[in-house]
Amino acid sequence: MSQRKVEILLAAILLALVTRAWAKVDTKAYVGSDQCRECHTEKYEGWVKTFHATVVQDARKHPEAVLGDFSAPGLPFKLSDVDYTIGGHWDQRYMQKIGDDYYVLPKLWSVQARAWRPYNVWSWKKMPYSKYCKGCHVSGFDPEAKTVIEHRIGCEACHGPGRAHAEAKGGKPILNPAKLPEDRRDMICAACHVRGQDPTGTYFFPLTFVPGDDLGEHYVPLEKNAEETNSQAILRAFNKWKEDRTSNEKVKCEVCGIYGGDEQKKDTAKSAMDFCFGCHAIKDRLPEHTHHRADVQIACFDCHVQQAKDIMNPQNLDIHSYGYFLVHADSCYDRRIEKTCGKCHKDKDEGWALKAVERWRKPVDVDH
Repeated sequence: MSQRKVEILLAAILLALVTRAWAKVDTKAYVGSDQCRECHTEKYEGWVKTFHATVVQDARKHPEAVLGDFSAPGLPFKLSDVDYTIGGHWDQRYMQKIGDDYYVLPKLWSVQARAWRPYNVWSWKKMPYSKYCKGCHVSGFDPEAKTVIEHRIGCEACHGPGRAHAEAKGGKPILNPAKLPEDRRDMICAACHVRGQDPTGTYFFPLTFVPGDDLGEHYVPLEKNAEETNSQAILRAFNKWKEDRTSNEKVKCEVCGIYGGDEQKKDTAKSAMDFCFGCHAIKDRLPEHTHHRADVQIACFDCHVQQAKDIMNPQNLDIHSYGYFLVHADSCYDRRIEKTCGKCHKDKDEGWALKAVERWRKPVDVDH
Protein backbone atom coordinates (compact mmCIF):
# COMPACT_ATOMS: atom_id res chain seq x y z
CA MET A 1 0.00 0.00 0.00
CA SER A 2 1.38 3.41 -0.95
CA GLN A 3 2.19 6.01 1.70
CA ARG A 4 -0.60 8.24 0.34
CA LYS A 5 -3.20 5.50 0.79
CA VAL A 6 -1.92 4.83 4.31
CA GLU A 7 -2.28 8.52 5.16
CA ILE A 8 -5.83 8.58 3.81
CA LEU A 9 -6.73 5.43 5.76
CA LEU A 10 -5.29 6.80 9.00
CA ALA A 11 -7.13 10.09 8.49
CA ALA A 12 -10.39 8.22 7.98
CA ILE A 13 -9.84 6.15 11.13
CA LEU A 14 -8.99 9.26 13.14
CA LEU A 15 -12.10 11.05 11.89
CA ALA A 16 -14.24 8.06 12.80
CA LEU A 17 -12.77 7.95 16.31
CA VAL A 18 -13.23 11.69 16.82
CA THR A 19 -16.78 11.54 15.50
CA ARG A 20 -17.62 8.60 17.76
CA ALA A 21 -16.17 10.34 20.81
CA TRP A 22 -17.91 13.63 20.04
CA ALA A 23 -21.23 11.97 19.26
CA LYS A 24 -21.69 10.52 22.74
CA VAL A 25 -25.25 11.38 23.77
CA ASP A 26 -26.74 10.30 27.10
CA THR A 27 -30.25 9.35 26.03
CA LYS A 28 -30.85 7.59 29.37
CA ALA A 29 -31.24 11.05 30.90
CA TYR A 30 -34.44 11.60 28.87
CA VAL A 31 -37.94 10.43 29.76
CA GLY A 32 -40.24 11.84 27.05
CA SER A 33 -43.05 14.38 27.16
CA ASP A 34 -45.73 11.95 28.34
CA GLN A 35 -43.87 11.68 31.64
CA CYS A 36 -43.92 15.47 31.98
CA ARG A 37 -47.70 15.43 31.58
CA GLU A 38 -48.18 13.74 34.95
CA CYS A 39 -47.23 16.91 36.83
CA HIS A 40 -47.54 19.62 34.16
CA THR A 41 -50.89 18.78 32.57
CA GLU A 42 -51.87 22.31 31.58
CA LYS A 43 -48.53 23.04 29.93
CA TYR A 44 -48.56 19.67 28.19
CA GLU A 45 -52.04 20.32 26.79
CA GLY A 46 -50.81 23.64 25.41
CA TRP A 47 -47.69 22.14 23.85
CA VAL A 48 -49.40 19.09 22.35
CA LYS A 49 -51.49 21.37 20.11
CA THR A 50 -48.45 22.97 18.51
CA PHE A 51 -46.60 21.90 15.38
CA HIS A 52 -43.57 21.03 17.45
CA ALA A 53 -45.63 18.21 18.92
CA THR A 54 -46.85 16.92 15.57
CA VAL A 55 -43.91 17.64 13.27
CA VAL A 56 -43.21 13.91 12.84
CA GLN A 57 -45.96 11.28 12.99
CA ASP A 58 -46.02 7.54 12.58
CA ALA A 59 -48.05 6.96 9.41
CA ARG A 60 -48.87 3.39 10.44
CA LYS A 61 -50.27 4.35 13.84
CA HIS A 62 -51.83 7.60 12.63
CA PRO A 63 -52.95 7.17 9.02
CA GLU A 64 -55.08 10.30 9.39
CA ALA A 65 -51.85 12.30 9.57
CA VAL A 66 -51.15 11.60 5.87
CA LEU A 67 -52.48 14.58 3.92
CA GLY A 68 -51.19 13.83 0.41
CA ASP A 69 -53.34 12.51 -2.41
CA PHE A 70 -51.77 9.14 -3.15
CA SER A 71 -54.24 8.46 -5.93
CA ALA A 72 -52.46 11.01 -8.11
CA PRO A 73 -50.81 9.45 -11.18
CA GLY A 74 -47.05 9.31 -11.62
CA LEU A 75 -46.01 9.22 -7.96
CA PRO A 76 -42.60 7.54 -7.55
CA PHE A 77 -43.70 5.90 -4.28
CA LYS A 78 -46.83 4.38 -2.78
CA LEU A 79 -48.72 5.12 0.43
CA SER A 80 -47.55 1.73 1.72
CA ASP A 81 -43.95 2.99 1.45
CA VAL A 82 -44.56 5.79 3.94
CA ASP A 83 -43.41 5.08 7.49
CA TYR A 84 -43.45 8.64 8.88
CA THR A 85 -44.79 12.03 7.89
CA ILE A 86 -42.89 15.27 8.45
CA GLY A 87 -44.86 18.49 8.77
CA GLY A 88 -48.41 19.28 7.85
CA HIS A 89 -48.74 23.05 8.01
CA TRP A 90 -47.17 24.32 4.78
CA ASP A 91 -45.70 21.19 3.24
CA GLN A 92 -45.73 17.53 4.18
CA ARG A 93 -42.80 15.24 3.42
CA TYR A 94 -42.72 11.46 3.68
CA MET A 95 -40.10 9.07 5.04
CA GLN A 96 -39.37 5.45 4.26
CA LYS A 97 -37.02 3.13 6.08
CA ILE A 98 -34.37 1.73 3.75
CA GLY A 99 -31.76 -0.51 5.40
CA ASP A 100 -31.04 0.84 8.87
CA ASP A 101 -32.01 4.45 8.21
CA TYR A 102 -34.88 6.60 7.02
CA TYR A 103 -34.92 8.70 3.84
CA VAL A 104 -37.21 11.56 2.84
CA LEU A 105 -38.95 10.55 -0.39
CA PRO A 106 -38.55 12.69 -3.54
CA LYS A 107 -41.90 14.46 -3.59
CA LEU A 108 -43.66 16.62 -1.02
CA TRP A 109 -47.32 17.49 -0.67
CA SER A 110 -48.10 21.23 -0.60
CA VAL A 111 -50.88 21.51 1.97
CA GLN A 112 -52.19 24.87 0.79
CA ALA A 113 -51.87 24.19 -2.95
CA ARG A 114 -53.07 20.60 -2.55
CA ALA A 115 -50.49 19.48 -5.09
CA TRP A 116 -47.36 17.35 -5.31
CA ARG A 117 -44.00 19.03 -5.83
CA PRO A 118 -40.51 17.61 -6.45
CA TYR A 119 -38.20 17.39 -3.43
CA ASN A 120 -34.51 16.39 -3.58
CA VAL A 121 -35.29 14.30 -6.65
CA TRP A 122 -31.67 13.53 -7.50
CA SER A 123 -30.05 13.42 -4.07
CA TRP A 124 -32.63 11.97 -1.67
CA LYS A 125 -30.92 8.57 -1.44
CA LYS A 126 -27.69 10.30 -0.42
CA MET A 127 -29.28 12.13 2.50
CA PRO A 128 -30.04 9.78 5.42
CA TYR A 129 -32.48 11.26 7.89
CA SER A 130 -30.21 10.48 10.83
CA LYS A 131 -27.49 12.82 9.55
CA TYR A 132 -29.41 15.59 7.81
CA CYS A 133 -32.60 16.15 9.79
CA LYS A 134 -33.29 13.90 12.73
CA GLY A 135 -31.72 15.86 15.57
CA CYS A 136 -34.13 18.75 15.04
CA HIS A 137 -37.26 16.65 14.54
CA VAL A 138 -37.04 14.41 17.58
CA SER A 139 -36.04 14.38 21.25
CA GLY A 140 -33.29 12.21 22.74
CA PHE A 141 -31.53 11.00 19.58
CA ASP A 142 -28.88 8.32 19.99
CA PRO A 143 -26.68 8.45 16.84
CA GLU A 144 -25.08 5.05 17.44
CA ALA A 145 -28.27 3.06 17.95
CA LYS A 146 -30.26 5.51 15.76
CA THR A 147 -33.03 5.47 18.34
CA VAL A 148 -35.02 8.35 19.81
CA ILE A 149 -36.96 9.00 22.99
CA GLU A 150 -39.85 10.47 21.01
CA HIS A 151 -40.49 11.33 17.36
CA ARG A 152 -41.44 14.93 18.07
CA ILE A 153 -39.94 18.10 19.44
CA GLY A 154 -40.78 17.37 23.04
CA CYS A 155 -40.54 19.21 26.33
CA GLU A 156 -36.92 18.13 26.79
CA ALA A 157 -35.88 19.72 23.50
CA CYS A 158 -36.17 23.09 25.28
CA HIS A 159 -35.93 22.14 28.95
CA GLY A 160 -33.14 19.60 28.66
CA PRO A 161 -33.08 15.98 29.89
CA GLY A 162 -35.74 15.47 32.54
CA ARG A 163 -35.26 12.03 34.07
CA ALA A 164 -33.67 13.26 37.30
CA HIS A 165 -36.39 15.90 37.68
CA ALA A 166 -39.20 13.43 36.98
CA GLU A 167 -37.92 10.65 39.22
CA ALA A 168 -37.50 13.15 42.07
CA LYS A 169 -41.11 14.32 41.52
CA GLY A 170 -39.80 17.80 40.91
CA GLY A 171 -37.34 17.62 43.78
CA LYS A 172 -34.44 18.11 41.40
CA PRO A 173 -34.40 21.17 39.15
CA ILE A 174 -34.92 21.25 35.41
CA LEU A 175 -33.88 24.00 33.04
CA ASN A 176 -36.30 26.90 32.66
CA PRO A 177 -35.36 28.76 29.44
CA ALA A 178 -37.01 31.94 30.76
CA LYS A 179 -34.37 32.12 33.49
CA LEU A 180 -31.41 31.83 31.13
CA PRO A 181 -29.43 34.83 29.85
CA GLU A 182 -30.99 36.01 26.60
CA ASP A 183 -28.19 34.67 24.39
CA ARG A 184 -28.40 31.16 25.88
CA ARG A 185 -32.19 31.23 25.61
CA ASP A 186 -31.99 32.22 21.95
CA MET A 187 -29.51 29.43 21.29
CA ILE A 188 -32.18 26.83 22.11
CA CYS A 189 -34.27 27.97 19.14
CA ALA A 190 -31.24 28.78 16.98
CA ALA A 191 -30.08 25.17 17.31
CA CYS A 192 -32.69 24.22 14.70
CA HIS A 193 -33.53 27.53 13.05
CA VAL A 194 -30.00 28.44 11.93
CA ARG A 195 -28.32 26.24 9.36
CA GLY A 196 -25.02 24.58 10.23
CA GLN A 197 -23.14 21.38 11.02
CA ASP A 198 -21.72 19.76 14.12
CA PRO A 199 -17.94 20.24 14.64
CA THR A 200 -17.12 16.94 12.93
CA GLY A 201 -19.04 17.91 9.80
CA THR A 202 -21.01 14.68 10.04
CA TYR A 203 -24.39 15.97 11.18
CA PHE A 204 -26.41 18.93 9.93
CA PHE A 205 -27.65 19.71 13.43
CA PRO A 206 -25.93 20.24 16.80
CA LEU A 207 -25.89 16.61 17.88
CA THR A 208 -24.54 17.05 21.41
CA PHE A 209 -26.16 20.39 22.29
CA VAL A 210 -28.21 20.51 25.48
CA PRO A 211 -30.36 23.56 26.34
CA GLY A 212 -28.33 25.95 28.46
CA ASP A 213 -25.05 25.16 26.67
CA ASP A 214 -23.12 27.58 24.48
CA LEU A 215 -24.38 26.45 21.07
CA GLY A 216 -21.18 27.64 19.40
CA GLU A 217 -19.29 24.79 21.06
CA HIS A 218 -21.57 22.25 19.39
CA TYR A 219 -22.41 23.88 16.06
CA VAL A 220 -20.66 25.59 13.15
CA PRO A 221 -23.06 27.89 11.25
CA LEU A 222 -22.92 27.79 7.48
CA GLU A 223 -22.99 31.59 7.24
CA LYS A 224 -20.10 33.00 9.23
CA ASN A 225 -18.02 36.13 8.78
CA ALA A 226 -14.24 35.87 9.06
CA GLU A 227 -14.03 37.80 12.34
CA GLU A 228 -16.91 36.02 14.05
CA THR A 229 -16.93 33.16 16.52
CA ASN A 230 -19.44 30.37 16.01
CA SER A 231 -21.64 31.80 18.75
CA GLN A 232 -21.56 35.32 17.36
CA ALA A 233 -22.51 34.13 13.88
CA ILE A 234 -25.33 31.96 15.24
CA LEU A 235 -26.78 34.80 17.31
CA ARG A 236 -26.48 37.27 14.42
CA ALA A 237 -28.51 34.96 12.18
CA PHE A 238 -31.05 34.23 14.87
CA ASN A 239 -31.40 37.90 15.86
CA LYS A 240 -32.29 38.63 12.25
CA TRP A 241 -35.02 36.01 12.54
CA LYS A 242 -36.34 37.59 15.73
CA GLU A 243 -36.07 41.13 14.44
CA ASP A 244 -38.13 40.42 11.34
CA ARG A 245 -40.79 38.69 13.37
CA THR A 246 -41.13 41.06 16.31
CA SER A 247 -41.09 44.21 14.16
CA ASN A 248 -44.40 43.12 12.67
CA GLU A 249 -47.25 42.24 15.02
CA LYS A 250 -49.01 40.25 12.31
CA VAL A 251 -46.18 37.74 12.16
CA LYS A 252 -46.60 35.27 14.99
CA CYS A 253 -44.96 32.00 15.86
CA GLU A 254 -47.30 29.28 17.08
CA VAL A 255 -44.67 27.44 19.08
CA CYS A 256 -43.26 29.87 21.64
CA GLY A 257 -45.41 31.66 24.20
CA ILE A 258 -48.23 29.14 23.92
CA TYR A 259 -49.17 29.40 27.57
CA GLY A 260 -51.48 32.14 28.74
CA GLY A 261 -52.87 32.93 25.29
CA ASP A 262 -56.45 32.30 24.24
CA GLU A 263 -57.41 28.85 23.03
CA GLN A 264 -58.00 30.02 19.48
CA LYS A 265 -54.35 30.89 19.09
CA LYS A 266 -53.34 27.48 20.45
CA ASP A 267 -55.41 25.43 18.02
CA THR A 268 -53.43 23.33 15.58
CA ALA A 269 -54.06 24.38 12.00
CA LYS A 270 -55.69 21.49 10.14
CA SER A 271 -56.55 23.35 6.95
CA ALA A 272 -55.66 26.40 4.94
CA MET A 273 -58.37 28.37 6.74
CA ASP A 274 -57.05 27.42 10.17
CA PHE A 275 -53.63 28.51 8.94
CA CYS A 276 -54.99 32.05 8.51
CA PHE A 277 -57.04 31.98 11.71
CA GLY A 278 -53.87 31.17 13.64
CA CYS A 279 -53.03 34.89 13.40
CA HIS A 280 -56.27 36.54 12.31
CA ALA A 281 -58.89 36.09 15.03
CA ILE A 282 -61.95 36.43 12.80
CA LYS A 283 -63.15 32.85 12.66
CA ASP A 284 -66.47 33.69 14.33
CA ARG A 285 -66.87 36.86 12.23
CA LEU A 286 -66.02 35.46 8.84
CA PRO A 287 -69.36 36.42 7.17
CA GLU A 288 -68.90 39.99 8.41
CA HIS A 289 -65.37 40.05 7.01
CA THR A 290 -66.21 38.51 3.63
CA HIS A 291 -69.60 40.22 3.16
CA HIS A 292 -71.01 36.85 2.18
CA ARG A 293 -73.67 34.79 3.93
CA ALA A 294 -72.54 32.21 6.46
CA ASP A 295 -73.73 29.36 4.24
CA VAL A 296 -71.52 30.49 1.35
CA GLN A 297 -68.41 28.32 1.30
CA ILE A 298 -65.75 30.99 0.81
CA ALA A 299 -62.14 30.63 1.88
CA CYS A 300 -59.40 33.18 2.54
CA PHE A 301 -57.51 32.08 -0.55
CA ASP A 302 -60.52 32.67 -2.78
CA CYS A 303 -59.94 36.40 -2.45
CA HIS A 304 -56.38 36.87 -1.19
CA VAL A 305 -54.81 35.34 -4.27
CA GLN A 306 -51.37 36.88 -4.09
CA GLN A 307 -50.94 35.83 -0.49
CA ALA A 308 -51.88 32.27 -1.44
CA LYS A 309 -49.22 32.26 -4.15
CA ASP A 310 -46.62 33.61 -1.74
CA ILE A 311 -47.39 30.99 0.88
CA MET A 312 -47.46 28.14 -1.61
CA ASN A 313 -44.14 29.03 -3.23
CA PRO A 314 -41.69 26.43 -1.86
CA GLN A 315 -38.76 28.70 -2.75
CA ASN A 316 -39.89 31.10 -0.02
CA LEU A 317 -40.16 28.51 2.72
CA ASP A 318 -37.17 27.40 4.74
CA ILE A 319 -37.79 26.17 8.26
CA HIS A 320 -34.24 27.09 9.26
CA SER A 321 -34.60 30.76 8.35
CA TYR A 322 -36.64 33.62 9.71
CA GLY A 323 -38.26 33.92 6.26
CA TYR A 324 -40.19 30.71 6.90
CA PHE A 325 -42.38 32.54 9.38
CA LEU A 326 -42.97 35.66 7.29
CA VAL A 327 -46.30 34.42 6.08
CA HIS A 328 -47.34 37.33 3.90
CA ALA A 329 -46.64 40.96 3.12
CA ASP A 330 -47.42 43.77 5.59
CA SER A 331 -50.77 44.45 3.91
CA CYS A 332 -52.87 41.38 3.21
CA TYR A 333 -55.61 43.54 1.63
CA ASP A 334 -55.39 43.17 -2.13
CA ARG A 335 -55.81 46.57 -3.77
CA ARG A 336 -57.44 44.94 -6.78
CA ILE A 337 -59.40 42.34 -4.86
CA GLU A 338 -62.38 42.89 -7.16
CA LYS A 339 -60.46 41.00 -9.85
CA THR A 340 -61.09 37.76 -7.96
CA CYS A 341 -64.89 38.05 -7.77
CA GLY A 342 -65.38 36.74 -11.31
CA LYS A 343 -64.27 33.27 -10.26
CA CYS A 344 -67.66 32.75 -8.61
CA HIS A 345 -69.80 35.54 -10.04
CA LYS A 346 -69.32 34.56 -13.64
CA ASP A 347 -72.37 36.55 -14.78
CA LYS A 348 -70.95 39.83 -13.43
CA ASP A 349 -68.22 42.05 -14.83
CA GLU A 350 -65.33 43.69 -13.00
CA GLY A 351 -67.15 47.02 -12.89
CA TRP A 352 -69.91 45.44 -10.81
CA ALA A 353 -67.33 43.84 -8.54
CA LEU A 354 -65.52 47.14 -8.01
CA LYS A 355 -68.73 48.88 -6.96
CA ALA A 356 -69.50 46.04 -4.54
CA VAL A 357 -66.07 46.23 -2.94
CA GLU A 358 -66.25 50.03 -2.67
CA ARG A 359 -69.55 49.73 -0.78
CA TRP A 360 -67.79 47.63 1.82
CA ARG A 361 -65.46 50.59 2.54
CA LYS A 362 -63.00 48.42 4.42
CA PRO A 363 -62.85 44.84 5.70
CA VAL A 364 -63.32 43.83 9.31
CA ASP A 365 -60.20 44.67 11.32
CA VAL A 366 -57.88 41.67 11.28
CA ASP A 367 -54.89 42.88 13.27
CA HIS A 368 -53.93 45.48 10.67
